[in-house]
Amino acid sequence: MLYALTWPLMKGFMRLVFAFTGGFRVHGRENVPIKGGVLICPNHVCDADPPAVAVALPRGAWFMAKDDIFNIPVLGALTRLWRGFPVKRNTADRAALRRAEELLKAGEMVVIFPEGGGNADATLQPLNPGALMIALRAGVPVVPVALANTHKVWPHGRVRPGRAGVPIGVTFGPPLDLSDLVGKRGAVAAATQRLTGTLAAMLGQPVPAGKPRRRDAEPPPFTPEAGGSHDAAA
Repeated sequence: MLYALTWPLMKGFMRLVFAFTGGFRVHGRENVPIKGGVLICPNHVCDADPPAVAVALPRGAWFMAKDDIFNIPVLGALTRLWRGFPVKRNTADRAALRRAEELLKAGEMVVIFPEGGGNADATLQPLNPGALMIALRAGVPVVPVALANTHKVWPHGRVRPGRAGVPIGVTFGPPLDLSDLVGKRGAVAAATQRLTGTLAAMLGQPVPAGKPRRRDAEPPPFTPEAGGSHDAAA
């Protein structure tokens, strides 16, 4: 009941914030299935990304978020209320992966940022394979999401957003059907490569090379005593 009452209020509030900072544009919302399990995989630059995706989605979703968030007073409680669940980054967090898989199999929408965190360069980074492994195990489509200008509204590492003068853009691509990879050797790697190439094309950026980077060097999460970043992640 609390979720049903407060979630529309949160989305309305964030729409006002985005309108103040420069505007908000959504494209391809019809590509998001209105029923059944689906994994939403956006690129990730900064703290504006999770609320931007939440506002743009046509239906309620669950968000995988780094566990540090849940230790922050008020923010942690609100994250849980608004269907966030924790993941320990840089580890094989089986509990978080199992939770996401169960939700998808139950017909829910789950949002995972496969880059694992934002970056100051505002460029696509190598993806962690966990999200695609979950999608293959659950047998659900993956919707790629390209976010634009969020880093101008809320630069990576900043505590709060500011005026940008340009609208945030959220573009949902057609769902990726991974059924041809199920049961094949190297399926997770192939699916990860497929999503990486799709996101790079949607963003107009080169396909990133190398392995996913660890997030140990990121700024600490925001607390009343110190500023920092509190990205949603996977």
